Amino acid sequence: MKLFFTYLSLFLINFCYSQEIETKFLKDFLLNVDEFIGVDSFENYYYIKNNTLYKKTNQQTYTYTNTQLGKITSVDITNPLKVILFYRDFNTVLFLDNRLNELTTSINFTSESFPQQITFVNISSNNNLWLYSLDNNVLQLWNHQTKKVQFTSQPLSSFSNDFKIIQQLSSYKNCWLIGENVILKFNEYGIFLETTTIDDHIYLKPFQKGYMYLKDNKLYYQESSTNFQQIHTEIEGIIKSYSINTKHIYIFDGTKIFVFKILKK
Repeated sequence: MKLFFTYLSLFLINFCYSQEIETKFLKDFLLNVDEFIGVDSFENYYYIKNNTLYKKTNQQTYTYTNTQLGKITSVDITNPLKVILFYRDFNTVLFLDNRLNELTTSINFTSESFPQQITFVNISSNNNLWLYSLDNNVLQLWNHQTKKVQFTSQPLSSFSNDFKIIQQLSSYKNCWLIGENVILKFNEYGIFLETTTIDDHIYLKPFQKGYMYLKDNKLYYQESSTNFQQIHTEIEGIIKSYSINTKHIYIFDGTKIFVFKILKK
């Protein structure tokens, strides 16, 4: 009898883990843009067209253009009151307010005596930025007010052999360095937390206890190497990009945004 309950418990655990995240289609609308950035915590939409950043709210649309800094490399909308624009060709970062006005003068890392060209920039806590450079293959935590480096990691190859970064993401508490099959996770103090392996993913994003990603034009959620599930969204076309928060998934197919409500997880 004890053995029976043991097997029953394992079955129930596996059953719970195998249940998919359920979604409900809410709406779709046309969006003629070059790149869909995402949706912030206030349900505002961000996108790029003709190298101009747009922010669309329920009331109006704000724009920001800077023709002197080349092409926009990345946009970090983690903090809607402090949007981060990175221009890699000019090694420069800008901070924008909630109306996409410049909060401060631009930061040129070359003039800040950085010996390397910055590859990725993301927000952290306490006026810090996560910086990564291919020149030295390390992660740095840099305070943009004091202009001092708070932390420098070991070379990333020490955490995973032959690690090659393709993307960097962050929250106020963590930073994720994403390779082709490996994700390295650090906390806000630069302490290495864990390595996760996910094969053949694209557009990976941290979500709840795991990661969401695209594979073969299908959306998946994965918490561990043995616990992953497909998220059915009934999108017929090619998924170009997507954005997620705790309540919704926003999928861009190149011409439309499809909004789905998350019903589970």
